[in-house]
Amino acid sequence: DYYELAPIDAKKAWYVIGSNVYGPMGDELIPFRSKVDAEIFSKDHFGKSIVSFEEIDAKLIHGLDQ
Repeated sequence: DYYELAPIDAKKAWYVIGSNVYGPMGDELIPFRSKVDAEIFSKDHFGKSIVSFEEIDAKLIHGLDQ
C-alpha cells in the first residue's frame, strides 16, 4: 500500500494509473488497499484512472510510458 508502505495482496489492491508520481522506471501502477484511498491519491496526484488487478493486462502495462 503506497500510503501505509506495507505489503498488501496484489489481487485485492486498487491501482492508480497516470499520476504525477513516478518510480525508478517511469510511470507506475500505484497500489492501495482501498478504492477510497486510490481515489484520494488520484485526485491529489492527477491520476488518469483506477483499476483492479483483474483489469491489468499486457496492453495496459506496455502503454504506461506512452
